[in-house]
Amino acid sequence: MTIRTQRHRLTFAAALTALTRYKLRKLAKYAVVTLLVAIVFTLFSGEQPGLVLGAWVLLGLWTGILEEYLFGHRFRSMVIPLQFVGKVLAVNALTIALIALAFALQSDHFHWFTGERPEKVQQIFLMAPLYQLMLRVVVVTSIAILVVQVEELMGRRMFLGALLGRYEKPQAEERVVLTMDLVRSTTLAERMGDVHYFRFLNYTYSLMTDAILRNEADVHKYVGDEVIFTWPMRVGIRYENCLDLYFDILERIKAHENNLKREFGVVPEYRAAVHGGRVISAEIGHTKRSLELSGDVMNSVSRMLGLAKDMKVGLLASSELLDRIPNAKERFNIGAQRSVPVKGRRREVSVHEVERQSQE
Repeated sequence: MTIRTQRHRLTFAAALTALTRYKLRKLAKYAVVTLLVAIVFTLFSGEQPGLVLGAWVLLGLWTGILEEYLFGHRFRSMVIPLQFVGKVLAVNALTIALIALAFALQSDHFHWFTGERPEKVQQIFLMAPLYQLMLRVVVVTSIAILVVQVEELMGRRMFLGALLGRYEKPQAEERVVLTMDLVRSTTLAERMGDVHYFRFLNYTYSLMTDAILRNEADVHKYVGDEVIFTWPMRVGIRYENCLDLYFDILERIKAHENNLKREFGVVPEYRAAVHGGRVISAEIGHTKRSLELSGDVMNSVSRMLGLAKDMKVGLLASSELLDRIPNAKERFNIGAQRSVPVKGRRREVSVHEVERQSQE
């Protein structure tokens, strides 16, 4: 086995681990939210919390498994209200079917409803306690699905920040920022028309999802045809996530180039710049809240992106960031150093063109 093949397998294992962590976090979110809602119901009903709470945790895991592995992708193309209703109906239909199956397989040990022992499967649906239980299941799972869906729409960082009030006051953080811009965006918009161009952007952004999850990135903002990604510093430089993301996105686009050409007549190209350092994170606005990043890093990465367009290169990375990724040269070709003048800075930013070596 060659050294390059070994490195490729290590990179794939790291990406797989990132996806696994994402899926486990999602299951944990469903379990925690379901448990908290069930505890509130239990306290208000006057019942004593006990082993039954474990059943609610299992229900949360069951809901998460169904949503992530069975229903999630099927409902993604729907509008958000229909996504929510569809997931609720599908999860609860299967839960009812599971209860009936449990009785059919082990009717002698079926003690869910105290004082009432059904003798046939059909009798389950004539028992009032079943509908009381299912009403509670529907409410609990609906709240869990709603909370997780809102968290995904807002983004974990924004959701937790708003929930805990973390960014009510500006916070200084060490973060990596990658910004990507669509090449010839104005020409494409004029040629396609507004509606078709929006569909083109949305389809392209959906292709990025797998690469985003694999490289543990947060989407900070979509600015028209520009996308801004961010990581905490330790996550961004781990496994070279902040460099791999750009090239993984290009690979995803290339893998779907036939669909893109057939649907839109063009395959998108992107230029990008990545930098890292101290940024200020804070929520701004009153009627409409938004989590913003500001500081020297944001100013510098914008200038770097402008240079990438002028140079017609794919990815520029700052020397400051590359110094924090000592293993980058093992999998990436680092170009000659160039300098970018940045408005408001007394010194220039040193940058390098970065290309990923073939992984074959």
